[in-house]
Amino acid sequence: MLGQYVSSALILVLGYVYPAYSCFKAVEIGKPEQLKMWCRYWTIIGLATFAQNLTDQFLFWVPLYYEAKLALVVFLWHPRVNGATYVYESTLQPWLAHHEPFIDSKMEEAKNRVQDFTSRYFQQFSNYIQSRSGEVASYLQKQIPSMGGKSHKKAGSTGSFTFISPRDAKEAAANAFAQKND
Repeated sequence: MLGQYVSSALILVLGYVYPAYSCFKAVEIGKPEQLKMWCRYWTIIGLATFAQNLTDQFLFWVPLYYEAKLALVVFLWHPRVNGATYVYESTLQPWLAHHEPFIDSKMEEAKNRVQDFTSRYFQQFSNYIQSRSGEVASYLQKQIPSMGGKSHKKAGSTGSFTFISPRDAKEAAANAFAQKND
């Protein structure tokens, strides 16, 4: 028995790293049959990973469970058995072809719901930010005695700090330079 940690590490290497590199090579070489096989592999491994997230919590105690997962990964990509093509053509492709209209309609419905949800909450968030920014501006106006561009000494101040409200960034820089030289 390899155990959970060794099996998991081997699954990562043999089930993801090696196939990803082999897929890269197939893309670069441009062999359509290899690309087709790797597309089938990634389709099946994606569904297997989804199923694994559900089953791992219930089946982890089964003897040789992790080793069986490792064997499945190797079975899927190994050139002698070409398991991904077998599983795809015998099971997955006929099932998907039969249910394709239903799956497409549900995916379109889900996409529309996500778009509605995000646009509705983005609009609410935008309205909230606008209302809060108005409140913040109002609060700041109350804190600053005058916004007329005039110079004001702080009441009761004995220092030489003078607040000058600028009209633009250029004026603010000039005011800061003038304050520094005073």
